[in-house]
Amino acid sequence: MGALGFTETGFLVFFLVLVRMTGLFIIAPVFAHASVPAHVKAWFAFAVTLVVYPMVSQPPISTPGGVAEFALVIARELLVGFVVGYVALLVFAAAQYAGELIDTQIGFGMANLVDPSFGAQVTVVGQFHFLAATMVYLAVNGHHFLVGAVVRSYDVVPMGQAGLSPDLFDAVVLRFGELFKISLRMALPAAMCLLITEMGLGIAARAVPQMNVLMVGFPLKICVGLAVLVLAMPGFVAYVRIALGRLQEAIVLIIGAMRS
Repeated sequence: MGALGFTETGFLVFFLVLVRMTGLFIIAPVFAHASVPAHVKAWFAFAVTLVVYPMVSQPPISTPGGVAEFALVIARELLVGFVVGYVALLVFAAAQYAGELIDTQIGFGMANLVDPSFGAQVTVVGQFHFLAATMVYLAVNGHHFLVGAVVRSYDVVPMGQAGLSPDLFDAVVLRFGELFKISLRMALPAAMCLLITEMGLGIAARAVPQMNVLMVGFPLKICVGLAVLVLAMPGFVAYVRIALGRLQEAIVLIIGAMRS
């Protein structure tokens, strides 16, 4: 018996649950934010593992025979947690990309910010969409859902049985396609209004050649774009909720494709 009352097999199961949970915390939204110190993430993953370990439905497993076999089992468990977090992250990437599309039409494409989450430059509206999607994610307890998804993943992919397969790659490519569809739908209200504004400016330039369209158009597009962003925010929030609601189906599909 170990220090916590575990048998050798029980300690192995606990460790592998911790590894799968760590894979989730490496990339999942909010959990993997750069502002959270690494040791805080590690302790939080350990605490969550202590809570969910009794809930894991896991048949008896045999102790790996060697270092290489044990390393392979660890890699498989990390992969499952990583994939669960990555699928959730795609929703936030879609929201950010929608904001970048709007920024390009408004004229904010050259005004970049540094996103502390990824250490990369993002546009103004793109970062605003990302933060708004994060607030919706926390409001609907999406972080609870991801932890629950990892627990339920043991019903689909038992320990040490995850792997790469053509079905997995097909499922990931499908999610990438849906990412662009989600982005276009999120950006559609502002994009259409800005397109109509551009057309109006073009007609005005033909009707009044003396008007400086560049000087008038730039502040006008900013005003129209920001106004539409405010008016369309309830629809944006509702669509993010719908996209997060579809995560369960996507995660089940992808995890099911990982079983070797």
